[in-house]
Amino acid sequence: MKLFLIILMGSLIGCSTMRESLVVGAGTGAATGAIGAASIADKNKGQAAVQGALVGGLIGGVASYFLHKGLDKRDQRVRRETLFNLEKFDVSSPMGRSGSSSYGHGITKPRVEAQWIDTQVKDKKLIEGHRVWVITEDPEWIPNIKRRD
Repeated sequence: MKLFLIILMGSLIGCSTMRESLVVGAGTGAATGAIGAASIADKNKGQAAVQGALVGGLIGGVASYFLHKGLDKRDQRVRRETLFNLEKFDVSSPMGRSGSSSYGHGITKPRVEAQWIDTQVKDKKLIEGHRVWVITEDPEWIPNIKRRD
């Protein structure tokens, strides 16, 4: 039961930085390892708990590192997709497209161009081909026609 509660508590804690993820992952792994090793040891439960904590902490820290990196990549992709598809996420005006803003104003979408940079060699570096996005026209506030209620 204790093991279940520790794992549950560790999985419910969200971390925003790599350091926080590593601390929570290593801490949860160490606690789980110590309890698990001590509960299955026949003799010398203290030494088994220490060894279990070391192994569990290492495994938890490594696992949390890779999980955090994966979540960071996902979040970057979502931010990029949102930026380039503002109308899809209904953020083209302050209160959405419905015109429910009491100010009656909207905002234009920024114009974005994708440019392809070819693979090139500079000095002793190989720079692979990649895409660069450039904002060519900034968004602007635009007044809407006043509605008659």
